[in-house]
Amino acid sequence: MKRHLSTYHGLSPDQYRAKWGLPGDYPMVAPNYAAQRSELAKSLGLGRKPSAPVKKSAAKRKV
Repeated sequence: MKRHLSTYHGLSPDQYRAKWGLPGDYPMVAPNYAAQRSELAKSLGLGRKPSAPVKKSAAKRKV
């Protein structure tokens, strides 16, 4: 919604709320939609710090 408001209407979420007289804590998307997107992001592993890389030991070559 933030991108849509900015691109097509030239408004920030705060400006949009002020224009329409909405409270500052008024959500920009429906709660069910936000929860669905959150679950999708979590299932894809987004928002987690990357795990430490596993160091591979150098294989000794037989000559």
